[in-house]
Amino acid sequence: MVGCIEPFIKSLKETLHLNNIELQKQGLLLFTEILKKQPEEIKLFTNIATFKDAVSVLMEAVKCPVIEVASEAVKAVTAILRKNHVSFPPIQYGQLQNLIETILMRCNDLPLAPFNKRLMVSSSKCKNTVISQQAQFLQNALESFRNACSLAVQYQKDPLAQKNTFTAPNSENNDTLKRFSEFLLWISDSLCIPLVMKYSERAVRPGIMEVFISALSILFNVMPDMHKRLSIKMGIRILSQKIRLCAVQAFLTFLVNVFFLIEQEISELLWKTLPLLNFSALESLRLLSETPDPLCLNETLRNQQYSLLFLFYLAFSHEDRIVPEADLFSAISSFLLSVEDQGDCPPPYIVKAILYLLAICQHKNQPCHLVNLAIITFGFI
Repeated sequence: MVGCIEPFIKSLKETLHLNNIELQKQGLLLFTEILKKQPEEIKLFTNIATFKDAVSVLMEAVKCPVIEVASEAVKAVTAILRKNHVSFPPIQYGQLQNLIETILMRCNDLPLAPFNKRLMVSSSKCKNTVISQQAQFLQNALESFRNACSLAVQYQKDPLAQKNTFTAPNSENNDTLKRFSEFLLWISDSLCIPLVMKYSERAVRPGIMEVFISALSILFNVMPDMHKRLSIKMGIRILSQKIRLCAVQAFLTFLVNVFFLIEQEISELLWKTLPLLNFSALESLRLLSETPDPLCLNETLRNQQYSLLFLFYLAFSHEDRIVPEADLFSAISSFLLSVEDQGDCPPPYIVKAILYLLAICQHKNQPCHLVNLAIITFGFI
């Protein structure tokens, strides 16, 4: 197929200008199969020009207003993001970046279909086709992003790929592994996470979450020296969008691994409580205000409250105001009075979190209230 790839790409480009959706889908499907089945030891693209033509065709197909055609194009992008397909001297990092950005922007531009919970339950009866198509499109897009992250990790072990030699000397070059890695980190924060959160607010889809968490796990290896800072930032970014996602096992495991970087005691607390925090950030304030039954020896509610306070602390310390300060202050007030009444003693890291949150909320409340609550908090130290 090597000798035929150039006329095939030209023919595929021509089909995109025809009013024949089925022909476009079949052409892209065939391209995907070619990319998947091409032996690794035999290069499909023998020159950079042909590869750039292929990228151009795929980008045009991804932008197609017909989602069925765009979906086939995204699958082809996932298949082309293999080392044996893209390893030219110099590596076209800029082309790869354009592909990923085009796909994720296409996801972002998709209008969300009207949500109907009854239809979500009845999806097996094909009554919710549009939402299912959009969710599948997002999952395919995340698979492409994951492959791009894998490429970046693989190229870290290749000195030629890092330096990307054969570029014009003394020229400003965007085709570097460092810039490509920075782009992956940027777009994960600016597009990937918000997109996943937007769709997950309607219904948690395990397939999307598994690909998403897998991509993030690979992403943290793209720039190892930033692993801890990025892990915490990503974890907080996700939590600030929707605590309800803690019900997903893959998401839970990811978060616990993130917080293990901070302190093992916190990680163990979150491991026990995060699966139970199956509600939104605003709903969590009501839980924080509840008082445990003094006759019940079960510590579940209090541990959940500790987890919430720690999560709010991390979110606010990273400038994510996930709930109004006045509402948070009120919930913390109720929590502190409950703790004082029952003689409980929060662990030191929770006391630290409470003091920080009280300081953040101070401008929204009366100073005397703040002083009273601070005195109660210091009593736990």
